[in-house]
Amino acid sequence: MSYKNVSTTSQKYQNLKAGLRNSRFRRTDYQVMPKEWYVSFHGGEEESSLNNIHVYSIDGKRLRKALNKKSLPAGIKLRELRGFVFGPDRDLYVVNAYFEYSQILKFNGKLNENGQHDFCEVFVKRHAGNLGIDHPFNLAFDSEGDLYVSSQNTSLIARYHGPRSKTGKPGTPMPLPESLHLEKADFPPGTFVPSAKLVSNGLLEVRAVIFAPNNEMFVADRAADCVRIYEACTGRHLRNLSPQSDQMDRPIHLLLSPDSRYLLIGSGGKDSILRHDLRQGSTSVFVEPKSAGLNGPAGMAFGDDGFLYVASRNSKEILRYGGIDGRPHGKPFINALADNPEFLMLVAR
Repeated sequence: MSYKNVSTTSQKYQNLKAGLRNSRFRRTDYQVMPKEWYVSFHGGEEESSLNNIHVYSIDGKRLRKALNKKSLPAGIKLRELRGFVFGPDRDLYVVNAYFEYSQILKFNGKLNENGQHDFCEVFVKRHAGNLGIDHPFNLAFDSEGDLYVSSQNTSLIARYHGPRSKTGKPGTPMPLPESLHLEKADFPPGTFVPSAKLVSNGLLEVRAVIFAPNNEMFVADRAADCVRIYEACTGRHLRNLSPQSDQMDRPIHLLLSPDSRYLLIGSGGKDSILRHDLRQGSTSVFVEPKSAGLNGPAGMAFGDDGFLYVASRNSKEILRYGGIDGRPHGKPFINALADNPEFLMLVAR
């Protein structure tokens, strides 16, 4: 835009000047903000317990709490938060795991003026008509936007209508999948993958559940020392991922690599992380047992820097490993945490 042959006192000049000023404001509005780490903790009633998602900078500095407790209505209390994920509606869904609560809480995905997420609603809760959720651990949305929740006390995965569902009320249990239509057990409403208490090939101790782009669902079964694989749309059991060696011992957390080629498996009994090649079907040790002090591998996430970040639950640290070779990278990313870290995620503001 040129000011040539335009008088500085003319209306045309003033319009041009205002346009430039507004365009500068628009560029500032869309400035990319730095990403941050969200971490959930074991929580509880002890003085040192952290019953919120805590936010850390990309260089490991503690910043604030992610969830605005002041926005919680009477009767809602945060305790023992576990998995959390941004849903198809871009809102934040959080597992409020304490067994007396057993809820999935929904918070506004957009940050308020204090950089926190305000409470929206209780999206899923345990009650007489929804007994499948009990001490929930993890949650995931499928490609259709419906919600899946794994529960430790019932050892099953339940499926709920997603926030944009057109076939049922959001947050309510969905019908049983095809794979259970011929079973005679009395399944809790919403059951998608049942417990071994209900069917012979059911889950013993369910933990993490994630979806892969190839229409498969991976489920960590801690007591069975395996990862069970199901068809995502029907719930039909396909196979178990259980290496012939004793490498997989009490799997708990799962993570797909950024290119979705590898499945990373936290082996709690070995304090190691396995890597399964989804193309070749081979499994190997990626992070060696107790590497860099790893003690109780919990949540995992890849950073934009290419490193793998791992919550070391029992040592109360966040550790860093090479994203390609699994070798430890320097000192702990975050150490001396006040509580046991559970899940972590790199979040764009």
